[in-house]
Amino acid sequence: MLVFDFISAATTALIKKALEEGLDRLVLITLRQLVATVFLAPIAYFKERSTRPKLTLEILVYLFFSAAFGAALSQYTFFYGLQYTTATFAITFTNLSPVLTFLIAVLLRVETLNVKSKAGVAKVAGTLMSFAGVMLLTVYKGVALTHQVVSSVSPDHHAAPAEPSKKSWTLGTVALLANCLCFSFWLLLQSKLTKKYPALYSSTAYMFLISSVQGGGLTAAIQRRASVWVLTRPVEIVAVIYTSLVVRLLEMWSSGCWEKWMPMAAMVTTNIVIAIMTALLKQALNLGMNRLVLITFRQMAATVFLAPIAYFKERKTRPKFTLEIFVYMFLSGLIGPVLLQYTLFVGLEYTTATFAATFSNMLPVVTFLISLAFRFETLEVRSKSGSAKISGTLISLSGAMMLTFYKGSTLTHNSSSSGSTGSSSSNGQSHGGEHGTVRWVLGSVSMLANVVGFALWLLLQRKFTKKYPAVYSATAFMSLFSFFQAGALALSIQRNNISMWALKGRIEIITVVYCGVVASGIGYLLLTYCVEKRGPVFTSAFSPLSQIFVAGIDLFILHEPLYLGSVLGSVLVIVGLYLVLWGKKEESATAIASAKPAQQQEDPV
Repeated sequence: MLVFDFISAATTALIKKALEEGLDRLVLITLRQLVATVFLAPIAYFKERSTRPKLTLEILVYLFFSAAFGAALSQYTFFYGLQYTTATFAITFTNLSPVLTFLIAVLLRVETLNVKSKAGVAKVAGTLMSFAGVMLLTVYKGVALTHQVVSSVSPDHHAAPAEPSKKSWTLGTVALLANCLCFSFWLLLQSKLTKKYPALYSSTAYMFLISSVQGGGLTAAIQRRASVWVLTRPVEIVAVIYTSLVVRLLEMWSSGCWEKWMPMAAMVTTNIVIAIMTALLKQALNLGMNRLVLITFRQMAATVFLAPIAYFKERKTRPKFTLEIFVYMFLSGLIGPVLLQYTLFVGLEYTTATFAATFSNMLPVVTFLISLAFRFETLEVRSKSGSAKISGTLISLSGAMMLTFYKGSTLTHNSSSSGSTGSSSSNGQSHGGEHGTVRWVLGSVSMLANVVGFALWLLLQRKFTKKYPAVYSATAFMSLFSFFQAGALALSIQRNNISMWALKGRIEIITVVYCGVVASGIGYLLLTYCVEKRGPVFTSAFSPLSQIFVAGIDLFILHEPLYLGSVLGSVLVIVGLYLVLWGKKEESATAIASAKPAQQQEDPV
C-alpha cells in the first residue's frame, strides 16, 4: 500500500506539472487511454480468449457509460480541479469518494442504513464531518503556512504559476467534487458490469479503447488545431507514458490479482529503487564524497536495518556459527559489498548513471560464461537453447565493446546548471579530448570488473547458502563484516584526513540512509521474495527496467548527456541478455519435461 500511495502521489504531481506546461486536458486523457489500451489489449486477448463472454449490445452500453464516467469525465474534472488548485488539495479531495459512494448507494437503496446502531451513527457522523471538511476546503483558504521558494533556474524554464484566485479555487473545488461524484457512479456501474461481463482484463481494455475514442472525438470537436496533439516537452511525454503504464500495472496489482501480480510489482519497485540509488550515488560522488566512507556508512545503515529482522525471523532456525562459515562470510563481505561497490563507484564517477546501469545488464551473461568455465553449467551447442545462449553472449559482449570504445555524438543538449555544485559537468563529464576518453575507458574497465566480480560473488553465494541457509542472518553478518572492512581500509589509506568522515551536505546524508536502508535493506528483501516466488530468470528479465528509469533521471533531473554509443550498446546488451535468459528458460523446461517420463517409469501406478 505504501508503494501504491507513493506512485499515486507521483502521478498527481507529474500531471500537475504537465498541465502547467500547457498540455491540453483532453489530449492527455486521449493519449493516456490509448497507451493503456495498447498495453492491456494483448494481455486481455491471450489471458481471456477462451473464457471471454459474448459482447452484446447491453454490455457495449455498460462499457460506453463506464468509459465516460470512469475515464473521460472523471479524468477531465480531476485535471480541471488539479490545474486550478494544488496537488495536495486534489489528493485530499479524492478521500471524499467513499463518503459519496455511500450516500449514492443509500439513495439508490443499494445499501441500507440503521441510524440506531453504532455503525449507522458512525457512518452519519463521518459523512457530516467529511462534508464540513469539504466546505472548509472550498470557502476558507486561510493564510499561507510556508513561503514560496523562488527558483533561480535557467531562463527557458517555466516560471511557477501564479497563486490561483478565489474564483479559480472555487471552480477547481467544484470540478473535484464532480470528479468524486463521477467516480462514485462509476464504482456502482462497475459492480453491475462485472456480474454481466466477468472478464476483468477484457472489460478494462474495452473501456480504455472507448474512452480514448471519446476523448479524441471531444478534442477534435473542441480543438481544431493539429498542434495540440504534439508533445513538445519531456515532462509531457513522461506524464503520458508513466500515468498510462505504471498506474495500470498498479491497478492490476490491486484489483483482486494481488498474489499473482505481487512479484511483478515488487520487481518494478526494486528497479525504481536501484535507479534512484544510482542517481544519488552519482550525485554524492560528484560532490566529492570518499568512496570507502560511502561504503562504510552504507553497510553500517544496512546492518542496523537488517540485524533485528534477522534476529527475530531466524533465531530458532539459524545454524551454528563455525570457522568455515566465518571465512565464507569474511570473503563474501570483502568481495561483495566492499570491492564490488568500490569498482561500481569508480565506474559511476568516470562515466554516467545510465552507462553504469546498462553495464549491469551484462551480469547474467558473464555469470553464464564463468559457470561454463568452472563446469557448473553445460552447453548443448546444437540445441535451440544452446544457440540462443551463444548468440546472446556474443551480442552482449559486442554491446559492451561498443559501450567502452565508441562514445559517439551527443543525442541531447546538456543544460548547464549555473552554480550547481552537484552537476556532473564538474566531475569528469566536461573533460574533453583524450583525457575524457581515457576516463571513459577506465570507467568501462571498472564496470566490467564490477560485473565479473559480482558473477564470482554469486557463485560463492551459491555454495555459502547451502552451508548457511539463514538468508537474513547471513546478509546481516555480511553487512557487518563489510562495514568493518571498508572502515579499516578507509582509515589505513586516509589516516590524517578526519574530515572525510563528516557528511557535509544533504545529498550525502540522504544517499547513505537511502542506499543503506532502502536499497540494501528493503530492496534486498523484495529481490529475495521475487527469487523465491518466480526464480532467478524472472528477476533477471526485469533488470533493463532500471536502465530505463536511470536514463529518465539522467536526462530530466541530472541533465546528463546521452551518447549515440550508449544507446546502440544498450540495445545490443539488452537483446543479448534476453536471448541468454530465453535459452536458460528453454533449457529448464526441457529438463523438467524429460524428468517427468523418468519419474513415471520409476513410480508406475
